[in-house]
Amino acid sequence: MSTQHDPLKLDQENARFAATGLAIWLALTVLAIIVLILFGPAISAVFV
Repeated sequence: MSTQHDPLKLDQENARFAATGLAIWLALTVLAIIVLILFGPAISAVFV
């Protein structure tokens, strides 16, 4: 039994994984920016 790997399918899986990772990173970055904009003064008041 020979197993052949489809390079196109492998590339599609890698691209989907990379796109998912980038989407999660972007969502967390935007969330952090929104939190800092909304609660920045309150957060900095705790440390000052």
